[in-house]
Amino acid sequence: MMTPRYLLAGILLGTMLGGPVAAAERDPHGLAQALAKRLTARRQAPPQTHATDFAGTDIGCIVMPRFELRHYGYPGHAMLCEAAISGEVLGAVLNRNGRQLCDIAGFYVGDFCYDFDICGTPETLCVQ
Repeated sequence: MMTPRYLLAGILLGTMLGGPVAAAERDPHGLAQALAKRLTARRQAPPQTHATDFAGTDIGCIVMPRFELRHYGYPGHAMLCEAAISGEVLGAVLNRNGRQLCDIAGFYVGDFCYDFDICGTPETLCVQ
């Protein structure tokens, strides 16, 4: 028979280990800023077909791994691609199994400025 002390300790331990982890508040503006900086750097860099461009196309992609995306309060990792001619940006936040958690969409509007919709939150910003 378990004593109340051991029962209480078991409940507390089970709650701490099995309970939900407190998620950081999402920062779509910070994420949009990080994505815009990376897309701008990729846009200004010389073509590197061995890295992220598809040979013979105008599409370039970037990936933000889980440890970087966690800083902005989003679970998983982000992958997005930009069409150089149209400036359209499409991507998603994915969980570790590759299941889509939410969409990332946007456009390059010129002068190193982007309009993003990150998981339903619109953001507009420029990189200087």
